[in-house]
Amino acid sequence: MANSRSSWKRILLAAGAAGAVAVPLTAGPVQAQPQAHRHTHHHTRSEATLTVVASQLNNPRGVTALSDGGVLVAESGSGLAGCAVDQTCVGATGSVYKVKGSFQGRVATGLASTAKGVAPGAPISASGPSDVVPDRFGGYVVVSALGGTTESRAALGEGAGTLGTLFRTRDGKVLADLTDHETRLNPDGGDVHANPWRFVRSGSGYLATDAGANTVVRGNGDGTTSTQYLLPKNELPTGAVETVPTGIARAADGTVYVADMSGGRVGASRIWKIAPGEQPEVLATGLTNLIDLELDRDGDLLALSYSSAALAGPPQPGTLSEVDAETGAVTEIPTAGQLKQPSGVAVDPCGRVYVTNNTVGTNGQLVRVNR
Repeated sequence: MANSRSSWKRILLAAGAAGAVAVPLTAGPVQAQPQAHRHTHHHTRSEATLTVVASQLNNPRGVTALSDGGVLVAESGSGLAGCAVDQTCVGATGSVYKVKGSFQGRVATGLASTAKGVAPGAPISASGPSDVVPDRFGGYVVVSALGGTTESRAALGEGAGTLGTLFRTRDGKVLADLTDHETRLNPDGGDVHANPWRFVRSGSGYLATDAGANTVVRGNGDGTTSTQYLLPKNELPTGAVETVPTGIARAADGTVYVADMSGGRVGASRIWKIAPGEQPEVLATGLTNLIDLELDRDGDLLALSYSSAALAGPPQPGTLSEVDAETGAVTEIPTAGQLKQPSGVAVDPCGRVYVTNNTVGTNGQLVRVNR
């Protein structure tokens, strides 16, 4: 089980999130474990409805709600048009999509995107921009997925330089090269494999999750990187599985929360709580395939699950849960199976919840979850 890293990481990279392709995670059967549903102080919830805010998005990933009411979506793009079937190509199809009032459209385009060519009509699953925040000096700061090393990135050719990095759109400058960090240092001693996923601002720099490297990496203001946290494997009864850190959120007091996918096993996902100056501790477990994390207005967490079933099988609807940031108690928000391969979650200043939905292919959505 401990050697399942390579196959699992390729699932995350291939789908930009997870199981658009059914690749076995382990040699043996996956034993389903019941997902824990713990009651909190919150009232019993009625079923949530979804409102489509934007559609026809290209492999949408992370979503960021802005203080002015705008919403940003990182689009991983669609690779290169005309790429031969099963060949991996790089194209400039990654972008940042914005919704504000009556405005909808792409506000940054031409960003690197990599995908395998597919047969006509099949969904294109790309890696590229996976999270975004505004740049204080204009444009945006973006983190890009990759799923590889500096060598494999170089082999993709010209135009691939920002894949697997944190960079700014206004001039393409790389602020932190997480792929270089993993290739040089390999902090967990496993396969060398970088797949940056989400990030938050922290001081003069950034903290980014690397789902391929099992790390949270600090990108410093001077462009250097350091390993902030190394998240250990999840020791399950069936064997150890890779942590696969995904979502990250940072509270005003500096407390950081990190979600993991724990090998795509049912009931194995965890949320880590890291108080300032402390080491990571598990706040909540019993969740499945956590792909993103966000703080709400009450200081609790919204945890987004990509699929409610083991990733080794066909994707099942995702889930959205509220998690008490003090006790770790989990309350699922009923969404009646409407979340299909969701990838990102955000909460705006008015408490509205946004999720990127149907995120594999070029018919992705930004939806508002009305609870």
